[in-house]
Parts: sequence; C-alpha cells; structure tokens
Amino acid sequence: MDKIDRYIIEQISKNRISGEELSKLLGISRTAIWKRIKKLESLGYKISHDKKGYFLEERTEFLLPYELDLKTQWLGRNYIFFHTINSTNIYAKENELPDGTVILAENQTAGKGRKGRKWISTEGKGLYFSIVLERDISPAELLIYSLLFPVAVRKAIIQKTDLPVQIKWPNDLYLNGKKLAGFLIETEIEGNSATKLIAGIGININQTEEDLGEIKDIATSLRLEYGKDIDRKRLFADIIQSIEEEIDNFDKSRIVKEVEENLLWKGEKIKLTDENIEGTLIGLNEFGGIRILTDKGLKDFYSGDITVRRIE
Repeated sequence: MDKIDRYIIEQISKNRISGEELSKLLGISRTAIWKRIKKLESLGYKISHDKKGYFLEERTEFLLPYELDLKTQWLGRNYIFFHTINSTNIYAKENELPDGTVILAENQTAGKGRKGRKWISTEGKGLYFSIVLERDISPAELLIYSLLFPVAVRKAIIQKTDLPVQIKWPNDLYLNGKKLAGFLIETEIEGNSATKLIAGIGININQTEEDLGEIKDIATSLRLEYGKDIDRKRLFADIIQSIEEEIDNFDKSRIVKEVEENLLWKGEKIKLTDENIEGTLIGLNEFGGIRILTDKGLKDFYSGDITVRRIE
C-alpha cells in the first residue's frame, strides 16, 4: 500500500464518497480510483459500492503495515509483509536486511520447524513471522537467545489471555498438553560469534479444530483454549514489543529462571529420542541446558536439535 491507498482508506472510512470526488481530491482518473478500490479489496478490505460511491464496511484482517500500531523503538521499524511466501526464514536468509527487521506472511507454502518438519499455516488465522538480528552474539548466549523468544511470546499471550502456557525446552510453547507455537532459530557464524540470527516464529491464534485437521490431537490454538477470537493485530504488536523488551534488557539468569518456572514436564519422566536417554526432567542449568536425572546420575544437554518426549 502507498500514500494514495491509505488516503482512500481514510476517506471512505469516514463517509460514503464517490469515485468522481476521490478523483478530484487525488488528481487521478476515476478508472485509476476503481483500480485502487479493487486492489484494496484484494488486500482484504470490505468496501461497499453504490451510486453514491464507496464506503469501507470492514477493515482487513491481514497484518498490513498500515494496520499495525507498533510501539517499539527499533524492532519491526523495518516491517515486510507478504500475503504468500515460501518461508519468511528463507527470505531473511536470502536478503541483506537491517537489524530488527520483521518479515510476516499470512501464508507460508514451505514453512518449517525444527528438523525440517512442516509448519501448517492457515491464512488469516495465525502469526507466521521472522525476526532478523544483525549483531554479534557469542556461542554461550545462543541457547539463551533461543529461550528468549518463547519467554517473550509467552508473556504477551499471558497478559492477553491468562492461559497456562508452558515452555517446552528448548523453544516451543504448549497449552494444556498441546503445541501452540514453534520457534526455529537459525544463525550465520563468523569466527567465534554469530553475526546474524533469524528467529522464525509460528503461533496458532484463531484456528478451529477443522483448520488444524490431522494435527488437532497434538496441536491447539488460542481460540480453542480461550473460547473466542483473538485480535491478531493487537497481539502481534504486543509480542513484538515484548521481544524488544527482552532483548534490550537481556539477562541470562532471569531468562533461565523464567523458563524453569514454566517448564513443560518438569519433574516427569522424559526421553531424549536422539540420544536414547531416559530420566526425570529436573530443570535447567545456569547456561540454559536441560538437566536430567538418569540412572547414571545428573546429565546436562545443550543441543537445540535434541527431541524431548514425555514417557507415558
């Protein structure tokens, strides 16, 4: 959307206005106005037409830049919107983007989670976006950063819904035993530090059981748990602000404590499928690694590629 599109939206949201009047106000032809109206409709705006002109009946559900009210200082100031894209993480990796860039898509055709698992994105129902950090991050801090994003997203969701969201180590959110959100952290390493971090985030917001389909037994959405639709625009702005605050006030011990206090399956029997190790999940160590009491004693694990499963 450009300035002309935004001007038309402002005008037709106040009163019904004719194409002729819009044409005079903007200095463009009525045909050009009509094309602009069709463009706005394709972006999800519901506009009624009659002999008296155009009137905005309903704003778009899509998270267009013009529709967002971001309160952040730097995160999301460069905001890129796609209706459909293969993957926001792929776009972030293939393009030179400034620190703090946020890329969001209403639909991803090749969205992925950890280990290449497909992430199903239902258009207009969830939040699917990537955050780009162009800064040096030491190897010791990378695991903490992978925990930071679910901590920040959880806080924003709790403030909105007060639902009992838990964190599954290292970076998933669960609600009532089902997956609510997933995080894919990818980095570019140069020398002894990561110079670029991309956080891919997928959150189920307003999906129904029908939307979730074959994964409805293992996944959920805020709508299903909260009982009503969630304002995606407001929640997204709150999430971006929460993430910015966590990064600006980066505190390793506080993040570890936050995860440990809300850790899924803490005190229960679990299995690390990749390592073929079983034991009781004790919590985290000071570096953010998972701590398990096995039959051979306490063991700590750090790899984000480890898959954790509860033993029924």
